[in-house]
Amino acid sequence: MTTIQQEEVRCAVCGAAQTVMELGSTNAFGSMDLDTRPPEMQRSTMEYWVHQCGECGYVAPELGAAADGAGRIVASADYRSELERRDRARLANRFVCRALLEEAAGDLASAAWRRLHAAWACDDEEQAEEARVQRLAGLGLFERARESGEQAMKSLVGGDELLLADIARRAGEVERALGYCAAGLA
Repeated sequence: MTTIQQEEVRCAVCGAAQTVMELGSTNAFGSMDLDTRPPEMQRSTMEYWVHQCGECGYVAPELGAAADGAGRIVASADYRSELERRDRARLANRFVCRALLEEAAGDLASAAWRRLHAAWACDDEEQAEEARVQRLAGLGLFERARESGEQAMKSLVGGDELLLADIARRAGEVERALGYCAAGLA
């Protein structure tokens, strides 16, 4: 069973008061996908993973907290353009905006996960090409994170290679996927 509750919050960027719907609890029955997308019921809770301020457009898991410089990024043309895109799922726009904030803060692995979440939202809206674009963006961020010593799957030996191989495969990058498989087996 999934529980959702209303919460009154104040945006950390603009100070606007608003009501958000917070995920209280959920469950999952079955196995996750290879790219870690959870099974149902948890799969259907993506709408509650990040919130958007109705005034300034700030996107965060918790609107009441913001990293230094978040206001500048939220006001930037790149952020506004991604937030207001009409050719992509609205939820995907929110995840992409959150990825921009996390990337600017230097948290490349978190930004990569948000791009993957955007791909899942595009999958749900049958936007295959945009899902591919988001997977490739996430893959690039995961690769950059790995270069700086960050891991996506800290608890599983070979987990990063498995995750990246499946992301590449789902994006149609078969040779790249095979390279990750070989690295994981090594």
